[in-house]
Amino acid sequence: MVLSVIEIAIFLMLPLILFYQRSTWEAKRYIPVLVVLYLIWYVTYALMHELSHLFGVWIMGKDLQGYQLLPKFWKGEFGYGVVHYNFVGDRADFWIILMPYLRDVLLCIIGFLLVRRRIGASVFVTGLILVLLVFSPLFDVANNFGVYLLYSINDFNALSVASSRLTAHVIGASFFLFTLFLSVWVLQVSRGYPQRV
Repeated sequence: MVLSVIEIAIFLMLPLILFYQRSTWEAKRYIPVLVVLYLIWYVTYALMHELSHLFGVWIMGKDLQGYQLLPKFWKGEFGYGVVHYNFVGDRADFWIILMPYLRDVLLCIIGFLLVRRRIGASVFVTGLILVLLVFSPLFDVANNFGVYLLYSINDFNALSVASSRLTAHVIGASFFLFTLFLSVWVLQVSRGYPQRV
């Protein structure tokens, strides 16, 4: 839990704050937006991740045994969602487990292109693009791959069962570096944003 809080700060909130600080927007315009953006991210993060697994189960024709797409906030549970299906470690399982991370890479590319082209250049819309399409994918890969490297059981463990430890490491490291690269590039274009410099 503490590791996740640190990762949220490093991979989600800090880059967002840096982007805004380097932009032409005044702090009084973006500080209230930070709170709203964090809440939107928090409510949608597990939902979008688990929906990607659920989509994978559906297209791979696996038997769905149950799911929880959102943590039960109203019961004081702040853990993540889960999708239960008949996991056996086959090729279909490989794609089901990989689905959220493929989505992360795709979203990061789309977010990068939108920010680079100054599409939706308002304080809130730009922040929403950054949080949901750029920094959330970075966090998702960093968090899940980081936990795997600490020998916790998660998606990357299942990915290693459905392929190999080397494959899980290569996918985790390359997806992390790719999303990190695009996130850093987004921060490079933030000086003077939304005007072009």
